[in-house]
Amino acid sequence: MRHAIYFCPDPTSELHDLGSKWLGRDAFTCDSLQQPDARLQAITSAPRRYGLHGTLKPPFRLKQNVQVAALEGAVRRLSTQHQCIQTPILTLAELDGFLALTPAATCKPLDDLAADCVQRLDDFRMPPGEVELRRRRAAGLTDVQEQFLQQWGYPYVLDEYRFHITLSEALDPEELAWVCPLAEQHFAPVLGKPLSIDAISLMAEPGEGGELRVLERFPLVCNAQKAA
Repeated sequence: MRHAIYFCPDPTSELHDLGSKWLGRDAFTCDSLQQPDARLQAITSAPRRYGLHGTLKPPFRLKQNVQVAALEGAVRRLSTQHQCIQTPILTLAELDGFLALTPAATCKPLDDLAADCVQRLDDFRMPPGEVELRRRRAAGLTDVQEQFLQQWGYPYVLDEYRFHITLSEALDPEELAWVCPLAEQHFAPVLGKPLSIDAISLMAEPGEGGELRVLERFPLVCNAQKAA
């Protein structure tokens, strides 16, 4: 079993509804959903397995003799030390061939939250094995990314991090040509608006290749909570 720390939109939100239907699966209920176009089935299989999310700490295996309850407690404590975040407006972007939702500009509080998740929860992480290391390196890593892979178990963290919500597999130009207008229409209600990062979610993958699900969603500290 692997665990991860993700941002998953509030399950009652419009973004959660639109994104889950786009991927064909709800990461909270694990229900299968009808997608807006049958062609999406083939190009969303990988992101469907992970559910609608933005990664904060990538999937990792727990060290031996570490209980999930201890990880849950650590994530809960971390969540109480970060304020709710409003990102710049959401846009559709193509990232190395993948279609994704991203803030239109960098968001330091969000980058800081992700860095805190990576660093403060790292004592729970079992180092990756040689098979996983070879798979990560096959993409071609810079010296900094290799350093991060060895230190944090994943190459795209800290200075290499960019928050995004993945919507597809890697696509060729022909696939991008038909899917981009469809995505623009489908996500129109949330595009051009800020994204509210109001909680972090602890995810669980039941086994190799299994579908990740939300174990618990831990609210961040919003202004009203701080005032109380």
